[in-house]
Amino acid sequence: MSVKKLSRKDLEYGYAFKVSTSEVEPEELFLKQYRVEKAFDLALSTTSEGYNLFISGPESVGRTTYALRRLKEKAQTEPVPEDLCYVYNFDDPLRPKYLLLPAGVGRGFVEEIERIVELLKTEIPKAFESKEYEEEVARITKEIEKKKEEILTNLAKEAEAKNLGVVVTSMGIKLLPIVGRRIVEEPELFANPKIQESFQKNLSEFEEQFRDYIRELREADHELIEKLRKLKEKVATFVVEKLFSKCDEKYCKYPTIAEFLERLKREIVKSVDLFLMWKSAMGNTFMLTYLEKAFRKFKINLIVDNSELKGAPVIYEEVPSFQSLFGSISYSMEMGVLYADHTSIKAGSLHKARGGYLLLRVSDLLKNYFLWDAFKKAIMHSKVHIPGYALEDLFLSYIGISPEPIPIRLKVVLIGDYLTYQLLSLYDPEFRRLFKIKAEFDPVVDLDQEVYDKFPRLVKKIIQDEGIKDLEPEALSELFKHAVTLSGSTKKISIVMGDMVDIMREANTFAGEDKLIRREHIKRAIEEKFYRSNLIEEKIRKAILEGKIICSVKGKSLGQVNGLSVYELGDISFGKPTRITASVYPGEKGVVSIEKEVALSGPIHSKAVLTLSGYLNGKYGKEVPLYLSCTLTFEQSYEEVEGDSASVAELLAILSAIAEVPVRQDIAVTGSIDQFGNVQPVGGIKEKVEGFYKVCKALGFTGTQGVIVPSKNWDNLVLSDDVLESVEKGEFHIYLIDTVDDAIELMTEMNAEKFHRLVKKRLMEFYKKITMRRDKV
Repeated sequence: MSVKKLSRKDLEYGYAFKVSTSEVEPEELFLKQYRVEKAFDLALSTTSEGYNLFISGPESVGRTTYALRRLKEKAQTEPVPEDLCYVYNFDDPLRPKYLLLPAGVGRGFVEEIERIVELLKTEIPKAFESKEYEEEVARITKEIEKKKEEILTNLAKEAEAKNLGVVVTSMGIKLLPIVGRRIVEEPELFANPKIQESFQKNLSEFEEQFRDYIRELREADHELIEKLRKLKEKVATFVVEKLFSKCDEKYCKYPTIAEFLERLKREIVKSVDLFLMWKSAMGNTFMLTYLEKAFRKFKINLIVDNSELKGAPVIYEEVPSFQSLFGSISYSMEMGVLYADHTSIKAGSLHKARGGYLLLRVSDLLKNYFLWDAFKKAIMHSKVHIPGYALEDLFLSYIGISPEPIPIRLKVVLIGDYLTYQLLSLYDPEFRRLFKIKAEFDPVVDLDQEVYDKFPRLVKKIIQDEGIKDLEPEALSELFKHAVTLSGSTKKISIVMGDMVDIMREANTFAGEDKLIRREHIKRAIEEKFYRSNLIEEKIRKAILEGKIICSVKGKSLGQVNGLSVYELGDISFGKPTRITASVYPGEKGVVSIEKEVALSGPIHSKAVLTLSGYLNGKYGKEVPLYLSCTLTFEQSYEEVEGDSASVAELLAILSAIAEVPVRQDIAVTGSIDQFGNVQPVGGIKEKVEGFYKVCKALGFTGTQGVIVPSKNWDNLVLSDDVLESVEKGEFHIYLIDTVDDAIELMTEMNAEKFHRLVKKRLMEFYKKITMRRDKV
């Protein structure tokens, strides 16, 4: 027999600290995440398309913290990207244009343009009220008026030769007849047909010359208007150039700014009347509102200001939405109409992260398919389109602006889990193209000296961040043990820090006035955290004590074995013993699982039952024809049974029933078997052992109780101090086995070969009974 009975020494993992956290320096550590480090190294060193990152791992493993640290380290070595502005499109007002400004230039440039525009509101009217301007207007007007007088004089002379007089009225110039060197007025003209006849004849002969003179007068008026316009443009240009001179000199080295300034100055000169109206509009609310709106076209909307950055931007978008990612357009109601212009545009995270890094959780994106699709398109085409509405494609056309899309270059890092990554890889054809690199965090790492040495510094960093008390050496050791316990193996440790941080916070509360957190505070925090969630476990244990759930932990029974099952409740898991019974009789049905017959058996458990049949046939069918019918069930089980960890217990129940040899009830069994009788490792070992231990303790120790577990699960026996103490006292026992024969000898207290002979003998009896029945028939 290769059974090993474990002592307390065999069950202890042997790590203890001799220093408190007050004696170490804090350090932000991510233990043994070499795979993640290599993934980040590659992603951050290439600018090729599609080399964005997907970080996979459980919650609280440090995905966000690690990503932010690596991104910020890299970002500090990279250039600061340009400031981003939107400006009025003078050619197409409904499509504002973007303007890229050198990093840190934007704020000063915007302020300078605003200052110049405000100055122009006073300087332009002042220039047009100046004596020089008025004199030049008078000169030009006088010059044109003199020219018009000459034209009128010539017109009057030629008209007089045709007996026509020239009369200038407010309605224009008209011709009337001259009789006896006197101009005949219209009443007299209309009353005398003879004069009318002569007038019409003369007028007809002079009509062509008259039109020429009228055209000359109109040209003179146009010349006046054009000269005054040019004068106005000249004066406005002079004022604008004067005020913009320093700005031009300052920004001439930036071609895009210089080009924009030239266009802006031309448009200000064209709109000089707006500036002239400003002074006269004072006190007129309606007019001021109109002018303020009109002046917006000269404003620059700085949507991304990188003046404070020391490197590339790193943006962590905690609540992704269309507005937070793509930016938004703020509409205002004006006289019943929604209105927006380039000053209404606000930046999103994609704009802010331009030239840097954007970090966000994939689950937040996937909650809105339209958002996920739009996000992919932005990355794929390297452009950000600012939508008019959150779900632009679902709405009818709307009146508003359509800003010019902004080109972006950035690295995207998504935080998710393993399942999400697999689903996206399978069902989203664009996902793998855009996210070529996967960085997967391992929540459980190997326990070695390196981890042991670094753990206090990691805890110290948490203490520093949380502002809690230091841990004494024993408390640090207890916390370390808890991390090992969470891993489920004495050779590994869990680095999912969320649970440990909670324990430290609660322990800090329990420490009260103590200067340090002690071991009992950590233990209390762990125990109370479990206590708050184990109501169902206590009710099940109470039902066992009351006899409502039948469970015997003493003596022996025929065809009945205490198996061990684990309940997963989300926040906790615990084990409980389960009665597994078998009933056998001659027949040809083989092993029948009652759970399978009533659809309460999962596929893995159904496979395990078939494996039992394989073992029986291989072990006994070669020598004895198997005419066996067996019903197998988990008593008082009303939920689906899944897994193969009860297959050793099931086999023992079947063999006990066949051989009519009772098996011990004070020992519970867990483990999976193969068709050759080898015992295989299973999960939930800690919970199963402690679950049976608690039941034995509640019903009363006899000194013989214990559990059988596969030898390959030895390292999974990360047990509580109570169990270890009972093992040390000899109240509770833990046995390791490798084969079914080991379990047989422990459970029957009989030699395995002798037991197998009894099984074969009984199977032969079944065969003879079946044969006799057939002979009678």
